[in-house]
Amino acid sequence: MTEEKCNGNGCGCTCGGDAGGKCCRQEADTTAIAAVDLVEESVVVATSDEGSEISDASMDAAAEEEALLEKEAMALSGNEGGKFRDGQEITFIKVRFPGNPKNFPFYIGKRHFFYGERIVAMSDRGMAIGFISSFPYQVKFNKSMLPIKTLIKAATEKELQKEEQNEERARHAKGICNRHITELKLEMELTHVEYTQFGKKAVFYFTAPGRVDFRTLVKNLVAELKMRIELRQIYVRDRTAAIGGIGPCGRQLCCNSFLERYGHVNIRMAKNQNLTLSSNKLNGMCQQMKCCIQYEDEGYTYKKSRLPEIGAFIKTNNGDVGLVEKLYVLPEEFELLTDKGKRRRYSSSQYDPKLSENQNPQALKFEPRFEVITDETLTIIGKESVPQ
Repeated sequence: MTEEKCNGNGCGCTCGGDAGGKCCRQEADTTAIAAVDLVEESVVVATSDEGSEISDASMDAAAEEEALLEKEAMALSGNEGGKFRDGQEITFIKVRFPGNPKNFPFYIGKRHFFYGERIVAMSDRGMAIGFISSFPYQVKFNKSMLPIKTLIKAATEKELQKEEQNEERARHAKGICNRHITELKLEMELTHVEYTQFGKKAVFYFTAPGRVDFRTLVKNLVAELKMRIELRQIYVRDRTAAIGGIGPCGRQLCCNSFLERYGHVNIRMAKNQNLTLSSNKLNGMCQQMKCCIQYEDEGYTYKKSRLPEIGAFIKTNNGDVGLVEKLYVLPEEFELLTDKGKRRRYSSSQYDPKLSENQNPQALKFEPRFEVITDETLTIIGKESVPQ
């Protein structure tokens, strides 16, 4: 039996290429191939011809303005004509785009923008509205910085209204996607949806314990939304950084405000800072260890290096010999139970490791058993007393 060819594609169907000169299977095959890419790379971009036609048909003045903005962005970017000299100080500002946890630097020249201002700029996913996430700062130019992206302008009221409409469309699309996920019984959690390129493309972000095959999900979304669809798998920290929130400290989450990269936090850091080893205390909103635990770890390590270890027998600079019972890391102080049965508090200036090392260790040790222990910790030896 001879295989029938459709429009020269050799697919074996019998439509004769009636669908606008294209094979009836072409769209389905394209979507399936894109879905396979997702299974391998955790990212898929699926585009339907039907969705593209609808987008083109509805392209209005806002879309035309977007094209002009993109052209302007290309003209402003880079260093055409030797605009900057090596070593010249140029002014940048950082911008964040909704749904993206990263900060992007943009050249602003002598223009002025304020923190939190909504602006229009070229993101890594096309022209988008973002917000200023830093104060202006100067950097000395060198050719390794090229190409340099230039911030286009402050967002107009019309553009902000369009952005609000896209946010509403994104919420609606999230409900549609969740419905399909439930119907298909996929092991994935949709975190948020972002409309990019001024509403031309929808990006669906999700978390999942492993690889997910959602060929059918992609096909259903393209069929129902009739637009370009992208599904992107992210990690739990990316989810929190993208969505944002208020931390237990009462401030905006670090990963959603200024943090450039997540901290490499481990349980050793928590122990080093004498923190309660409870997940409720150590974990942030992402259910991972808080990035801020890393901030003070170096300081704690330095301060501890100036103090004796708990349980050590030492000799202080004022001649006292005793057992170290407690450390106060931040003020750099420690408590000592002396061989005279007195509990005293000392500043780190009273601790000299060499003084104890030069002594016979056995000569410093004693059996800490006393009928009465006198507490003298109200006075800090080695630190000037401050009147109350």
